[in-house]
Amino acid sequence: MIVVVIIGVISAAVLLSVNLTGRDRDLEKESDRLLALVNYAREQAEMQTRDFGIVVHDDGYQFVAYDTRRQLWREVYEDDALHLRMLPAGLDFKLTVDARPVVLQATGEIKQDDPKDRQKVKTLADLKNVTDAAGLKEATGTRKMGADDNSSLAKAKKIEPQIMIYANGDLSSFQITLEREGGVRSVTLAQDDKGEVILEPMVETRT
Repeated sequence: MIVVVIIGVISAAVLLSVNLTGRDRDLEKESDRLLALVNYAREQAEMQTRDFGIVVHDDGYQFVAYDTRRQLWREVYEDDALHLRMLPAGLDFKLTVDARPVVLQATGEIKQDDPKDRQKVKTLADLKNVTDAAGLKEATGTRKMGADDNSSLAKAKKIEPQIMIYANGDLSSFQITLEREGGVRSVTLAQDDKGEVILEPMVETRT
């Protein structure tokens, strides 16, 4: 009986998310949120006159900012709206940049920053404008360079956005397709002729 009840609850949840009319609430919600965040990041790039970027995984995405002092990309720690976001189960991304498909990794395949590493880079490197191991050694004075110092710096430099949001408001040419598992429904985020980011109509594949 318990198993039957659980199956019933799961079935009801699926029907609420994707009903018989073809409406997919999760897909609509996540695509609308992505559009709003891209436009928000674009506004921030122009207001702060700094470059932002979007790192797209097959199961999530995050925004990054370019640190001109350290000459590397970093997470946007100071803005909670632009943190790493995971997609609900059953949804995934496809990405095209400059008309070329991009192979996406799952978020779990990319090692996340350790808060200790982040603090170490900030305390040792940020104040000294450190961008390489030699500069880090100079910044630490007589303290011996450790393996953790090098790994922290190297890890920070690994962040590389696939989509650029430039300080003047321009963006890379891209298409982000958010689709239901199996490709039965999809929504594509792209740019129109005027350079505005828009959501194209939902596409449904009948099988």
